[in-house]
Amino acid sequence: MSNIIKSYTSWQPLEEVIVGSVYSPDYFDFIEHAEVRNQIQQILAESQEDLDNLQKLIESHGVVVRRPDLPDKQPWQEAQINNKIVPLPPLTPRDWQITLGEKLLRVLHMPELDNICNAIESRQLGSVIDPHKIGYDINHVMVDAVASCIVRVGTDVFFDNSEWLTTDQMHWIRDNVLDPRYRVHRAITNGHGDAVFAILKPGVILSTMHDVDINYQQDFPGWQVLKINDATIDAAMSVGQFRYESLDGRWYLPGKRPTEQFAAFVDTYLNTWTGFVKETVFDVNCLVLDEQHVIFSGYNKSVFDFCEKHGITPIISELRHKYFWDGGISCVTQDLRRRGDLETYL
Repeated sequence: MSNIIKSYTSWQPLEEVIVGSVYSPDYFDFIEHAEVRNQIQQILAESQEDLDNLQKLIESHGVVVRRPDLPDKQPWQEAQINNKIVPLPPLTPRDWQITLGEKLLRVLHMPELDNICNAIESRQLGSVIDPHKIGYDINHVMVDAVASCIVRVGTDVFFDNSEWLTTDQMHWIRDNVLDPRYRVHRAITNGHGDAVFAILKPGVILSTMHDVDINYQQDFPGWQVLKINDATIDAAMSVGQFRYESLDGRWYLPGKRPTEQFAAFVDTYLNTWTGFVKETVFDVNCLVLDEQHVIFSGYNKSVFDFCEKHGITPIISELRHKYFWDGGISCVTQDLRRRGDLETYL
């Protein structure tokens, strides 16, 4: 029986992947204010439609897609009414876990992924490492760490050391997950390395203005790098896709200004859902299907020209509310299995 967990890079041919989900609109039926309820329900309905379309696109390339579970609606709604806390939906699995070779590391334990992870562990014993579950002192292991701070390049693994992944956490992963074949590198980009640069294939990198502390000449000698110097929202604003800025650049809604009541609801109850899209470059937050096909959430002429120059076909799968969630195609997916073995590229 072949391994169901195996991934050494972001570009070897994809065979199995998780695509995130959001709550269905009826989860928010309990909101009494009609405008607030309607606005959040529209975001959820359109977000789920886009994720479903992404699943169909990925499956059309012969890839198996898994989806997270959702919590039971009634207890969830009662918890919100009593505690006034709305937990994150299982939208961004790349932030929570990562496949490192033949191990799946659950950097953050999200219960909605338990069934997927338990099924993997039952078929491939010892493949799932969950430091939040197996008796480690979590106060000193993965607390507040984010899996998207880890970038795999075969035998070379880059860790974005910041408040999102400390040096101690990097050392724990090196000692408890990686085997001696791997070489560990520090890449300081102030968190979430997968939103700073993306490797599309050996020798080809998309990068951003946030890469100031990455030494490509040293770490990726001879590789071609396209650097994007503007946040994605700037292009959208320039063509009028967004008419109003909301919450000092934290989040936007396409083509409309949020009501004061809705903005207050998001700021009070959903503030862990949003990021700071004013600085995000969604063009690097992509999913590589293989060395010839890459999925992006929108069109960027310079990126698409760069792809075509290197024999890559760019494919668009729209995420209409990425400016609300601050999550791109890479964020909403997490590869479980890619075809190919461990190789050295650097």
